Amino acid sequence: MKFCFAAIPGYGHVFPLVPLAAAAQAAGHDVLFICGDAFAGRLPVPVLSGVPAGLTLHDAEQEAIAAGGDRGDPFWFPRAMFGTVMPRHTIPRIHEEWARNGRPDLLVHEVSNLGPARVAAEQGVDSVAFNIGMRPDGWLDLLRPEIEDLPAALIDPSPPSWSEWTDRTAIERLPIRSVAWSDADGAGADWLAGATSGPRAYLTLGTVSFGAVEVLRRSILAAARVCERVLVAAGPEGDPAALGDLPASVRVERFVDQGAALRHADIAIHHGGTGSLLACLAAGVRQVLTPQGADQFVNAARLSELGLGLVVPNDAPADTLDTAVADLLDDEALLARTEAMRAEIASMPAPEDVVAQLVDRVPVS
Repeated sequence: MKFCFAAIPGYGHVFPLVPLAAAAQAAGHDVLFICGDAFAGRLPVPVLSGVPAGLTLHDAEQEAIAAGGDRGDPFWFPRAMFGTVMPRHTIPRIHEEWARNGRPDLLVHEVSNLGPARVAAEQGVDSVAFNIGMRPDGWLDLLRPEIEDLPAALIDPSPPSWSEWTDRTAIERLPIRSVAWSDADGAGADWLAGATSGPRAYLTLGTVSFGAVEVLRRSILAAARVCERVLVAAGPEGDPAALGDLPASVRVERFVDQGAALRHADIAIHHGGTGSLLACLAAGVRQVLTPQGADQFVNAARLSELGLGLVVPNDAPADTLDTAVADLLDDEALLARTEAMRAEIASMPAPEDVVAQLVDRVPVS
């Protein structure tokens, strides 16, 4: 069977789909991942750029700002970005690839990547969407004005107890276990594992940190006051030197194998992005969230509501993060809730199981 995976060329859009794509290839299927040149040679499956050469997400963001829309709509920017600008660039590339090498039997597109979905609908190719948010209906609601045809099914890694599935859209939900994937080496994780007596912290503001250098530095120093070792992932565009002098107990890397790091971490301090949030829940690691933008505030509110972690705003008093970290490390009841969520995620279908479901639902001539 011929699979085509398609994602907006950003880490938080591409990486969640990689375990499923790798599982499809391991099962003997023909797999192509259409995303961006930056991922060529880095993923375990063949990669093709889905945007014009040289186009960056920053370029697309500038186009979205210029395209505008109803500025009275609080979601005007993501709707312009993902509903108008990105399809403008991705649709021609999908047409070109499928004309050259034939159409796939199935398209799996991350839910915000509408261009490939539109081409699939035009050409009669079966397709399913992959949820990259923590709410099953979040992106669908956000982009509803731009979605011409709702997907028949949504592959969804969000745990059922996190966000109840609503059947109002008649979209089938295909649950999938969140599996960490990274192409970074495990050196940082090995260093974190070397702590001998005190707690170990993993800290990140994600691959897009919204320029929050001061927040990152403040978080690092707070964690270092409580933990024996602190491993920091600064992100691909992060500049470790900009963080200034740091204690010897801190190690800063641009990229970290997050799954490996979390196996050794007692606590994670991060921005609340869906990838980091799910990874921590799947690993059963306590979390302190410092949300910076996008859906991170919604994720943080839900984490707090479920009693699975604490939230520290950017403008909180200086010692708030220190206290939050110390409190979480002593909170056995929260640890029990975290372990229950870890077990719930572990019981969800593995990527290879979802591949089999996808094959069963697509008639191949």
